[in-house]
Amino acid sequence: MSYSYIDSDVLLKPLLAQISLTPTLLLDTEFIRVSTYFPKLGLLQLHLNSVDYLIDPLVLNNIQSLWDTLFADNKLFIFHSCKEDLDVLQTCSQKLPAKIFDTQVAAAFLGYGPSLGYAALVEKICAETVSKDQTLTDWLARPLTEAQKYYAAKDVSYLQPLYEHLTYHLDSTGKAEWFFEEMASLLTAKQQSIVLDDLYRDINGAWQLYPSELAVLRELAKWRYSSAISEDRPQNFILREEFLAELSRKRPQTERELAQIDITPQQRNRYGAAILQCIQTGMNQTTENHPARIKRMIDFPQYKQDFKQIKQVIDVAAENNNLPVELLGSRKLINQYLLWCYEGKDMNVEKPKLISGWRDTVLKL
Repeated sequence: MSYSYIDSDVLLKPLLAQISLTPTLLLDTEFIRVSTYFPKLGLLQLHLNSVDYLIDPLVLNNIQSLWDTLFADNKLFIFHSCKEDLDVLQTCSQKLPAKIFDTQVAAAFLGYGPSLGYAALVEKICAETVSKDQTLTDWLARPLTEAQKYYAAKDVSYLQPLYEHLTYHLDSTGKAEWFFEEMASLLTAKQQSIVLDDLYRDINGAWQLYPSELAVLRELAKWRYSSAISEDRPQNFILREEFLAELSRKRPQTERELAQIDITPQQRNRYGAAILQCIQTGMNQTTENHPARIKRMIDFPQYKQDFKQIKQVIDVAAENNNLPVELLGSRKLINQYLLWCYEGKDMNVEKPKLISGWRDTVLKL
């Protein structure tokens, strides 16, 4: 297998002309996201006109021209397991595709399993073996070896036959409309902004806290997230999640009291003043501004019975439609639906997925 390595603006220019003429893009990304909040793109792979292109973003001077060309004309972006690729593209270009096709999700709709890997899907559909021996590569290191380049190129080599096979069978089984609705939903989710005041709800142990403690947790969660963004560091590098609930319960007021919490000296020295300020801000909130206590699903007396009944409906529908249970109705989706029911079926909030779109057609809850 051959590939074309694009490591200069001179080589990029004729490729951009080809990209501008195609309505579909077969893409993959290689990136590193170990000690940063945002992913760092190391390589962009593109299969176009029977050639695998490896585009090196670390050496291109005119990278913006690449993003402008890729996102022009509402092209269809074809990936395998695209969620992280979308994060990378959004970080680098500040844009998202208008249309996407995820071969992993398409395969799930056709009964191949809920999250089949690229190599396994290629083996099933194309009867070819794809090595995964370079998975641990540092994609920001240069120079890349021939083995690493070969590995990266293989990750887009088979996207075209996968796309053609899966598209044909989605059409022939009548599932194409369901699939593209799921793709649109995925893009919509990627476009939604983070609600800072709601971050505390997802912190481990938040359900154990009283409203006055949740007011503190809310401030700490907002500060930790904002610090991670501004410093481009993972949130747990700022402060490990396990300490947020403890700080909210104990609410230290001084550096001496803060020292009793088992956070690292480095974090205490760097962020101690900010942590104490968050605690003080939370404690100064009036009772009316305290969050309500967080209810766990298990706290609703009828939850176990209701969950079991809905799960049985989903299991039967999944089998009848050759769909993975995880795709049709995961635990998260069931809980989303039951909470909506328990809270009075508020029509001012978005309807749960189980009773919306293609899932509503299949389940008829």
